[in-house]
Amino acid sequence: MKKIILPAILLLAIFAYSDCKKQEKKTGRITVVVSVFPLCDIARNISGDRADVFFTIPAGADPHTFEPRPSIAKDLQKADLFIGVSKEFDGWLERYLPDTAVRTYLLDRSYRRDKPGNSTIDTPNPHIWLSVRNAKNIARSTARYLSETDRKNKNYYDLNLTSYLKKLDELDRSIALLYMNKKNKSFIQWHEAWYYFADDYGLAITGTVQREGSDKASVRSIKEIIDRAKRDQVTVIVVGLSAEAGAARVLAGEIAGTVVPLDGIGTPQAGNRSDYLKLMYYNAKTLADAMR
Repeated sequence: MKKIILPAILLLAIFAYSDCKKQEKKTGRITVVVSVFPLCDIARNISGDRADVFFTIPAGADPHTFEPRPSIAKDLQKADLFIGVSKEFDGWLERYLPDTAVRTYLLDRSYRRDKPGNSTIDTPNPHIWLSVRNAKNIARSTARYLSETDRKNKNYYDLNLTSYLKKLDELDRSIALLYMNKKNKSFIQWHEAWYYFADDYGLAITGTVQREGSDKASVRSIKEIIDRAKRDQVTVIVVGLSAEAGAARVLAGEIAGTVVPLDGIGTPQAGNRSDYLKLMYYNAKTLADAMR
């Protein structure tokens, strides 16, 4: 992820924060904090009107180095429940939480896949939300956390969970159909974010340009990616919406390929990516359209 946040992106993120967050806390409602927008939207679908849910890390920010604005830090002090991804990814948020807040991490659950696809990372890939099938488990875990924190509304959360799982099942089937007749299901990813997604639909990641935590790829690794891409006739390079376009175009020129921008975070302000379901279908269709 980029460590430099463009002013326009940051401004958009501020609006996104206020949009996902309820306007004011009402008596009897718990406050739930998550790190990124997709987890916020999943949690809102489960919590309905019984909880205030907001996210803290704006699109384009590095979750390892991001410092929340004072107003967000103040709101974090109201948290009753924190749902994080992992200690390594967003565990730093704990220092802003009150002592009374319940702290939970999704990657503590058994559904995780430590090294999806051909990943060589040493720690679990944190981008668990970029898989609709993982999202089902995220929703189940979220419902459990909510019920444990707010027991009087357990039945309400369970009903919302059932309804949302049906929507996720329908989305999963729709995405699977997009790739059913694709002959070449391989692509190059700029960052190692799409392993879970690729595993779900039988796609192959030919290479990863930039590993998590590294500033840039080595010349040797890029040459190896180019050689594999030419050998396997891979022409699709997946990048983030606001990153790596210039460097990716250079790589695309080497393999006669296409640069495909995908959105790993989403935002309430983008019509076709304004909730988790829309975000994942947008990404799936954009990638499928680029494949032969």
